Order: sequence, then C-alpha cells, then structure tokens
Amino acid sequence: MKNVMKKAWSIARNAAAKFGGKAMEYIAMALRMAWEEVKGMKKAVIDRIDELTALGFKRWQKNGMDRLYINATALGLNCTHYKTGNISSAEFQGESISNSHARQMLDAKTYIDVKLEKVFSDSNILREAAAKLAGLED
Repeated sequence: MKNVMKKAWSIARNAAAKFGGKAMEYIAMALRMAWEEVKGMKKAVIDRIDELTALGFKRWQKNGMDRLYINATALGLNCTHYKTGNISSAEFQGESISNSHARQMLDAKTYIDVKLEKVFSDSNILREAAAKLAGLED
C-alpha cells in the first residue's frame, strides 16, 4: 500500500509539472494508474510462478517468506543406487560426477526467493542450473 501511494504521488507530481496545477488535482487518476500498474505486476508474477511450478519447482510460503524449491534430480542429476541405498554411479546433465558430489547435491537445498527474484543453493552447480532453468541471472 505504501508503495502504491508513493507511486501515485510521483505520477501526480509529474502530471502537475507537465500540465500545470497542483499534484492534489491529479491524485485520483494517479491512484487508479498506480493500482493498475501493481495489479499488472502481480499478474505477471503469478504467471511466472505458474510457469516455474510446471518446470518442477514447488512453492512454499510461511511467515512472509515465499520460495520456490527444486531438487537436484529435476535439474538433471541421475543416480543409480546399490540395494543398501548408497549411490553406485551418478551423472549431472549427462556428465559423470563422483558419488560423494552426487550425495552433496541430493542433500542441497535449492530455491528461488520470489520477493528477491534470486536463486539460493548449498551447491554452486545447482544454483547455476536453477538460475538457467528459471531464466534468472546468477
């Protein structure tokens, strides 16, 4: 709400400077314009979140946090396991990697902070892969 009001007053001041008069005379229309801009941005964000969930991200929201998590297998990690559950062989996006590296990737948390539009991960390789998949700069 605070940002909408700031935007509205900015629009009103610009209109007053351009067309004359006082900013107060333009505030009603400026508020409508600011709200329309916020609604358009919210719709774009919702559409983008829907696209990312279709790619394999899972949305999590709690205590004001909004994150999209993805696991290593969705980013291209492929492992085979022994009967004991230990990794017998692993590859990431078609390239062979060590079993210990694969275990670290499986245990890593990788997510996008929706508000910051930034990727976070315990693994640099997964962070880069998630950023590339989401179309975000790393």
